[in-house]
Amino acid sequence: MALNQQLIGKVYKDMPPITVTREAALAFAAATTGDGDEVLEAYRDGSLVPPMFGVSFSFGVFGAVLFDPALRVDMMRLLHGEQTMHFDAAVRPGDVITTVGTVEAVVAKSTGELLEVGLTSTNQRGEVLLRCKSGLFIRLPRSLHTKKGPPTPPPPAPPSPPPSFSRAIRVAADQSRRYADASGDRNPIHLDNEVAAQAGLPGIILHGLCSMAFAHNAVAEHWGGDPLAVASLAVRFQRPVLMGDTLTVAGVSSGSSPEALSLTMTNQEDMVVLGQGEATRRNPS
Repeated sequence: MALNQQLIGKVYKDMPPITVTREAALAFAAATTGDGDEVLEAYRDGSLVPPMFGVSFSFGVFGAVLFDPALRVDMMRLLHGEQTMHFDAAVRPGDVITTVGTVEAVVAKSTGELLEVGLTSTNQRGEVLLRCKSGLFIRLPRSLHTKKGPPTPPPPAPPSPPPSFSRAIRVAADQSRRYADASGDRNPIHLDNEVAAQAGLPGIILHGLCSMAFAHNAVAEHWGGDPLAVASLAVRFQRPVLMGDTLTVAGVSSGSSPEALSLTMTNQEDMVVLGQGEATRRNPS
């Protein structure tokens, strides 16, 4: 059944606020660190909450949108396609955070529908901490795909410039379980091999937002080890990540601005798992 386009513009609010704890921040930092790597020094004493932890304190509202029966989202056909996050202010333990969600768009495609969800999180002082936009694709059964002509071959890609930095991360055997516990996202495709197989996956897959957190850590390291230097991060999730994969994040400085990086993440087979990535650097105050 198609998504309910009458819900475009619907606002989800009045959800219980979330109080951020030092323990939760430390657990999230550990869950988004690759196998054998150390947590970023900025996170070690728990006084700074990882900016990507915003996916945890906004998760309840995000779920309220997706599980709204009036919207009619088929969770077994859902793929998280794109994510953009603007980190507007630092989050500290003790902050009490309120998130508001909005159904921003529903777009019909030949193979399914694109659902865009926006989230805005503020603290107890009314300061905006985080603004997110999630692009979620709900696949149609193949028998219902709109027939199209043969695809036009893309033009040859120009030679890629050498990366400004490159960082390898190995996905731990229990990475998805640790991330599920730390983020609150316990979708069974990340925890149960049988459910993952029913969804057409080769096995349990890592949460795309955990891969995005790996990329955030790599960019923060490149910019001097300060996670707050990253003002925004956007990625497209292009391929599932499996436990034990070795991922490589590569960043290329933008020709127009040294304060921006184009990002890709590839696996051990040199296949892109995160593409069309972009990180922007915060101007020092």
